[in-house]
Parts: sequence; C-alpha cells; structure tokens
Amino acid sequence: MIIETAIEIDAPADRVWAALIAFERYPEWNPLTVRVQGEPRVGEVLTLHVELAGRRMTRKHVISRLDGAALCWTIRTRKPWLMRGERCQTLTDLGNARCRYANREAVHGLVSGIVGVGFSRSIKSALEATGSALKAHVEALPEP
Repeated sequence: MIIETAIEIDAPADRVWAALIAFERYPEWNPLTVRVQGEPRVGEVLTLHVELAGRRMTRKHVISRLDGAALCWTIRTRKPWLMRGERCQTLTDLGNARCRYANREAVHGLVSGIVGVGFSRSIKSALEATGSALKAHVEALPEP
C-alpha cells in the first residue's frame, strides 16, 4: 500500500524544514503525529504519538533519512515480513519563496492489504490534514 499527498506552501523550503524537525512543536500544529519523542537525527528511535481515525496509538520508528529535503522514518517491527513501512515527508523548492510539501506512506508485508482496505482513506485524509496544518502553521509564522 502506498499513499501520496502534496500541497504547495507559500514559504521558503528552509522555513518549512525548520518546522518539520522541531518535534517539540508538533502538538501545536500536527493533527496526525501529535507528539514526537526523540531527536531529529538519522538512526534515532522515535516514539510517535499518532491520532488516526479516532484512535490514539504509540509507535516506534527509526529516522532513515534527514537531509534538508526529506524526513523519513521507518516502522520498527519484530516481524518485518508481516509489516514494514516508511513515511517520507519531502520538500521541493519552487522558487519565489514557495515549496511543495509531499507525504508518502508505504506499508509492505503480509498485512499491507488489510491495512490498505481498513485504513487507506483515513491515512490519506490524515496526511492531507497534516499538509494543510503545516501550510497554515508555517505561513502564519512571522517573517525572519
């Protein structure tokens, strides 16, 4: 299962990037990942507090990419053949102090079909809400 969303933000990519890696501020704007415990560095094990489809969940993920253009984390499971996945949030500079924020959620393994049938609409909606919330948050920040 792969779900992708994108939104254009009227702010430079570096300002959006700063918001993405300010994990301590996620409760202020992020409707999906409402809290993150951990530091923004590759290999860091994060504890993500997620609200999806009316459910609160806590999940462990590992940052797999963090480079100014992408923040990706992979799910930690004891049985990767059963389920494994990665969420990547990427930024593309569009010029004129604008950027494109994209979200890609990929789930693989035996249960990916079940996850897709049961949660794909909720996940897509949550990713779209996250993009909209990030846009509103960053665009409301005062100019540096």
